[in-house]
Amino acid sequence: MADSVRSLRALCILFFCEQYPPVVWDGAGSYTATLAVALAQLGHEVHVLCAQGHRIVDSVQDGVHVHRRPLLRVPVSRGLGPVGARLRGPLYPRDSITLRVSLPLSYSFWMRRLGLRPDVIETQDGETRGLVQALYRTRPLAIHLHCPTMLAVQLVGQPIGYKGRLADRLDRISVDLAAVVTSPSQLLVDTLRERGWLDRRAVEVIPNPFDAIPWRDVPDVAGTSPTVAAVGRLEAYKGVDVLLDASARLNRAGITHRLVLAGRPAGLIGGTPAGTWLARRARELGLDVEFPGHLSGAEIRDLYRRARAVAVPSRFESFSIAAVEAMAAGRPVVTTTRTGVAPFVERWGSGTAVPPDDAEALAAALAPFLLDPARAAACGARGRLGVVEIDPAVIARRKEDAYRRGIAQFAASTGPGGDMAGRIPIPRARRSYPDGFGRPNTSSQSSPTVGSAS
Repeated sequence: MADSVRSLRALCILFFCEQYPPVVWDGAGSYTATLAVALAQLGHEVHVLCAQGHRIVDSVQDGVHVHRRPLLRVPVSRGLGPVGARLRGPLYPRDSITLRVSLPLSYSFWMRRLGLRPDVIETQDGETRGLVQALYRTRPLAIHLHCPTMLAVQLVGQPIGYKGRLADRLDRISVDLAAVVTSPSQLLVDTLRERGWLDRRAVEVIPNPFDAIPWRDVPDVAGTSPTVAAVGRLEAYKGVDVLLDASARLNRAGITHRLVLAGRPAGLIGGTPAGTWLARRARELGLDVEFPGHLSGAEIRDLYRRARAVAVPSRFESFSIAAVEAMAAGRPVVTTTRTGVAPFVERWGSGTAVPPDDAEALAAALAPFLLDPARAAACGARGRLGVVEIDPAVIARRKEDAYRRGIAQFAASTGPGGDMAGRIPIPRARRSYPDGFGRPNTSSQSSPTVGSAS
């Protein structure tokens, strides 16, 4: 059945994503870039609309048409100085309502200006990029769950207030009205259902795609010293404070090692900025810790060359590309049972999953790899074999089937002329232009006034 579905005509697929690399790297951006290229290689017409920054730039990257446009925002509180900062509150921009208004308006405006009429639009949960399409049912909308913006705040026990609750409700609307919803893990689906998301709608679990090719030249752990690496934002729900305590336990057990925490600090830990808190805690515990900051993809590969093992001590994570990168690099992974990647780690035999917030269990799981390079190498080799399961071509075919089902359901629910295009002035025919972007020549196109973030 799947082969017959894929034999149908090529689709025009449009992604809404601000973080599309190489301008901005983020989990959602890396996911979109990997999937978009794989879909283009299957013969689909793939566009990415990236509303970020202040420039108008079009390019073709690995067969994907990338349209970079400004995010249209009005400076509301930003111009009020200290008063504006108090109005924004401590969770800004996560609970920003003006951002949730500007995102759907910006993406709809630029899609109209580009003359794009995609068969399906994919965007992420959390925030409201596809809200106009969801409300007016102009195009089938596919939502891929990553981790809704306010969920991460709630999971660490931080109060979200009325703005956060409103922001969370706005984020849910697009998901509730989407033609198809996918998730990288069952853990995320279950967690969202517990918090009132998803109602009774079906969600297909499709892991995030991963291209292992750039990681193949990372040698195995044979020549490494006892080093534990952790890669990701340095914030409370990533569990880096637990990793520091585990490192102290390893030292007390006589297992000398170095700990490398790579990533930008974010948020507060114990009421103190995360970076300050972690550096102070490392000094108090007498740990050998390196804080290299945010790393590029090449720099992460260099870090994994040095690492004997990789820790993912998150209190919650919907998937964890950092863990998959580690396995592709042949490194054993110690993660928690509250990460979406944990079932893969255990099934592939590529590491260990321990309970979250358990420094003793984390230390006990890391110790064998630090003490025995041969054991670490064997575990890492199994991980390298396992990641083939989430090769981009494999995941792209699964996504294609999900899109086609969503398109069919959308057509059945709207009926003839059901795209309601008259309510959102989108051109009736997909345009064709000499440059191949399906857009007007932007050389004379002027950008609307763009304000600073509110």
